[in-house]
Amino acid sequence: MIEYDEIIKESPFLVNHLISLSKTHDFYINKHIKNETEILPSQYYMLLFLYYEMGETQSDIAKACLMDRSGVSRAFKDFEEKGLIIREVDEKNKRAYKITLTQKGNDTAEFLIQKEKEWDDMICEELDITRKDLLKLLSKISLKSLEFNREKF
Repeated sequence: MIEYDEIIKESPFLVNHLISLSKTHDFYINKHIKNETEILPSQYYMLLFLYYEMGETQSDIAKACLMDRSGVSRAFKDFEEKGLIIREVDEKNKRAYKITLTQKGNDTAEFLIQKEKEWDDMICEELDITRKDLLKLLSKISLKSLEFNREKF
């Protein structure tokens, strides 16, 4: 029986490598989310978006996280109950909320960011390319993929 490692080594397709990275990353980060935070794995990207883009509306966050607004609203209700965020009515649009992280929310996000850095360091430690150059390359590939899909579809 062929091992998964051999499939990856022999794969001629970029997507197989990206899927492998995504799945193994999720396994790693979800372990820390479940064992050491109060959030759910499905809420992870919303929390990090809030950390980096403080004060955005729920609609903006739904678009950024590729989620529907009702799912974001449920997650934010949960965040609020756990003391991770504060929701305030947006002065420019009384029907929208501005969202900010509390200190507890900031601490949770910073813990997860540290775990992301550990993950990056672990998988990049034996590469012949710097982490910075790898990120540039991946960014270039991702942007090319977006461009291709926008042109074709």
